Amino acid sequence: MARTRKRGTSSSATLFPKSAVEASAIMVGAPFVIATRLTQMALAGGNPSAGDLRENRKMVAEKVAAVQQSAFAFNQAMMKSMMDMPFAFMTANPLAKSADAIVSAALKPYSSKVKANRKRLSK
Repeated sequence: MARTRKRGTSSSATLFPKSAVEASAIMVGAPFVIATRLTQMALAGGNPSAGDLRENRKMVAEKVAAVQQSAFAFNQAMMKSMMDMPFAFMTANPLAKSADAIVSAALKPYSSKVKANRKRLSK
């Protein structure tokens, strides 16, 4: 009998740890976002328009929000990991799954912002 996947799931989710998927999304998207924003800043020169200033404020605000979300998600994942630890040692590889969940939780806010920015700036 053939295996079926749930709609909307990718095969990379089963092949790679979540943290690797999040990190690769950042590595692929961030250079495009950085290059686009630097180009926009260079073209604006010393007299940026209201739209340029708005984009710069948004860029800074997004980074602050992503750091806050990342710190919260990291702490939440650490607490869950510590509470699950007594039961985790009954499984084959208790620490790898826990570490991946923690790193993935910390990277998720950054990768989602990078993906959104890449999509928005590529229009």
